[in-house]
Amino acid sequence: MSAGNIYSQIIDSIQTVDSIQVVDSINHSLTLKEIIITAKQGINRDRQAKPLSTIEEYLQDSEKVNMIKRGNYAWEPTINNMSTERISVTVDGMKIFHACTDRMDPITSYVETINLSKVSIGSGFEGNPNASNNIGGSIDLKLNRAGFCGDGWDVNANLGYESNGNYRIYGADMAYASPVFYVNSGLFHRNSDNYNAGGNEEIPFSQFTKTNVFTNFGYLIGNKHAIEGTFIYDRASDVGYPALTMDVKKAEGLITSLSYLRENLSDAFSKWETKVYYNNIVHIMDDTQRPNVAIHMDMPGKSRTGGMYSTLEGRNEKHHYSFNWDAYYNQSYAEMTMYPANPNEKPMFMYTWPDIRTFNTGIFAVDEYRLTEHHSFRLSSKLSFQRDGVRSDFGLSTLQIYYPEMQQYRNRWIGNASARYQFKSKQWEITAGGGYGTRSPSPSEAYGFYLFNSFDTYDYLGNPELKNESSIETNFSLVWKNKTFRAEAGTSCFYFTNYIIGKPNNDLYPMTIGSPGVKVYENLPHASIFNSHLILKYGFLNYFSWNGRLTYSLGKDDGGGYLPLISPFTYGSSLSFKKLRYFAEAGIEGAARQSNYSPQYGEDATGAYLITNLSLGYDLRIHKTILNLKIGVENLFDEYYSTYSDWNNIPRKGRSLFINLNINLL
Repeated sequence: MSAGNIYSQIIDSIQTVDSIQVVDSINHSLTLKEIIITAKQGINRDRQAKPLSTIEEYLQDSEKVNMIKRGNYAWEPTINNMSTERISVTVDGMKIFHACTDRMDPITSYVETINLSKVSIGSGFEGNPNASNNIGGSIDLKLNRAGFCGDGWDVNANLGYESNGNYRIYGADMAYASPVFYVNSGLFHRNSDNYNAGGNEEIPFSQFTKTNVFTNFGYLIGNKHAIEGTFIYDRASDVGYPALTMDVKKAEGLITSLSYLRENLSDAFSKWETKVYYNNIVHIMDDTQRPNVAIHMDMPGKSRTGGMYSTLEGRNEKHHYSFNWDAYYNQSYAEMTMYPANPNEKPMFMYTWPDIRTFNTGIFAVDEYRLTEHHSFRLSSKLSFQRDGVRSDFGLSTLQIYYPEMQQYRNRWIGNASARYQFKSKQWEITAGGGYGTRSPSPSEAYGFYLFNSFDTYDYLGNPELKNESSIETNFSLVWKNKTFRAEAGTSCFYFTNYIIGKPNNDLYPMTIGSPGVKVYENLPHASIFNSHLILKYGFLNYFSWNGRLTYSLGKDDGGGYLPLISPFTYGSSLSFKKLRYFAEAGIEGAARQSNYSPQYGEDATGAYLITNLSLGYDLRIHKTILNLKIGVENLFDEYYSTYSDWNNIPRKGRSLFINLNINLL
């Protein structure tokens, strides 16, 4: 996917991605940080170079989001160079947690782009009120809803093919909307064989199969009262992970919710939403297809979460405020059974997540105050109580071998507070902000038992005695724009205390064959991460637009060493043409050599790279039927490369031709 697709164009006829403008009752412009990837129903095919891309491919075009790749499927998102432990990913505000100890099933893998209306990305402590432990940021996947209107029926069919990996995509969705009832539903299927890296090198164990079914509905039960519901079932099977020692037999997700909405409650509150939800994630790792396996292992895992939230929104003169209460209860469970080559020997069993239970509830408040037409000030805060621990007596007694004073459950208080000042005029936007927040250790960090990390080849042991990690964030951005040009420069800096990371413990012996030792999670006195970006957009000759992007980051631990998985200098540029039914785009994306790597955390240097992407599109209209066709080529010159975030330097795809066809029938 070419760089800058999500950022699109700055000319009026094309959606920009920076900020969404809404106008309040006193005609003041409010800025909501969101990345729009869909139109009214589904993706706007006209504005995407590759409409049937995965969610991960869309997300990685943000200057704050990168992807950790362990194969061809289910990439793990990071925000501000922080991964799963330090960010929050929700689906329509619902808490969902992965079921794999190796993070092979990030939450984004259980939702399809065809079922999204937008993706809201919050940097640092700003963003989703239902987020928790979001020191680095948050992602909320907003589901597509037809809404209460009189649009009637809308039916779409989708077909896609990519030459690299013989990748097939099939999908269909429908929507019906009336003033009192709506429903939209769809089925999506993806199937890929092994892909080839540059130079036509086949990457074994990179195949996957995935099917996603969804339904969203709403019913107007009275004046200003409505109920809405969601059902998502997602199943991936035969998923290869070439960067790991195991593959996935099954990754299955069931996501459900029911919500009540009411508008215009009073003069002080304009909207009230209450939602209850439940999700069940099952993940089964498998090594039976791998050759030369010393010890066969079964590694199933599951994550079950039930929760609810209630949100009140309102306005009062110059104030725009919101209050939110949320609560969830999660069970994370994973086990491992090892079968010796000698059938006369007994299998060995252990809990890797010993039935971990987490209860969390919190209160969030935000107020955006319009000082004048050009000046605004935003304050937000969240305070949460969390109780977590090990339900399994066997798992508890096993961990107590290493931590004799360990209690079964532990109570923690976590929270954050942030402030932001913004100046906006016709040409200038200046934003400055900061905040402070804490997070609790993740299940793996607190209670994980001999988790093998193939990145640095160490076994990892959790530490229930860890302190909460805390961070101070500062950020600044400057924007200048006119009718045809927009330039944005921004920075953010995070300074951590009690930073959580694994450190070698020479008193412990590894369990994995060939592992050099065991790392135990510890609190470092301090660490820091610095991020910066520059984005340029220029529209010219009515139909053309150019986008450019530069990013640079740096992370250091308390000893001055580099933190792992921090992006080097990256860049991207694209030139787009859009006129009537025609679309064309050419883009490049690349990175400098990663010289600031950390051998102590398993990293090595990755080389510089530059790839080129091309795409063409055309809309054909036959009566009421609209055919949107996109064809293109990614990695045009078949570059062989891997990036800093490719697990164990697994190479990325070589040249790939693609074709995407969307048929709107009604």
